[in-house]
Amino acid sequence: MGTWFSGQWDYYWAWLESGRRVGAAYDEKLNAQLDAHCQIMRSCGWWYPFNDFCIICDRPELIARDDRGLLHSETGFALRFRDGYGFHAWHGIRIPPEWIEDKPSLKPQTALTWQNIEQRRAACEIVGWHRILSELNAETIDKDEDPLIGELVEVDIPDVGREKFLRVTCGTGRRFAIPMPPTIKTALEGNAWSYGVDTQVIRALEFRT
Repeated sequence: MGTWFSGQWDYYWAWLESGRRVGAAYDEKLNAQLDAHCQIMRSCGWWYPFNDFCIICDRPELIARDDRGLLHSETGFALRFRDGYGFHAWHGIRIPPEWIEDKPSLKPQTALTWQNIEQRRAACEIVGWHRILSELNAETIDKDEDPLIGELVEVDIPDVGREKFLRVTCGTGRRFAIPMPPTIKTALEGNAWSYGVDTQVIRALEFRT
């Protein structure tokens, strides 16, 4: 088995370098090794040293993340190298490239029956829960008179079970659906939960345009 190093992802060496910056004292040999390794770490990705040659991998040209730091892109590659290799990801889940590059080709039925559960969840989010719910026999639990507060529905998701969603019409007229916790009982309660406020606050706001 050959020796390999993680290049820019080699946190062990980065930890040693951080120690040196705050006053840690290493012997001459370790200092020299650390200097050499940090120089490599700043220049490449994974690398594999052998007696007569090295295999060195380039660093990614593009790394796209969501607000949690997970690989994610709604428009293209989530990770791409300069030679064109890369892959697509949705909130940390690797997905088929056509789900992003050709979104109209991803149909609700495909999203609902996709074998991998994590990828299925990603597919449903890409398609949009409002479109997904249109394919299911959604049962209305509670419907507020104000369409901006919405309609609480419950549906059977294949291999998942009963799930609740809040169907809402925003001020621009766009319709969408928000997944709800199972404890939500009314549309008003669900709308308040989505904003992280009390139901009285929602009622006090002027939703109507």
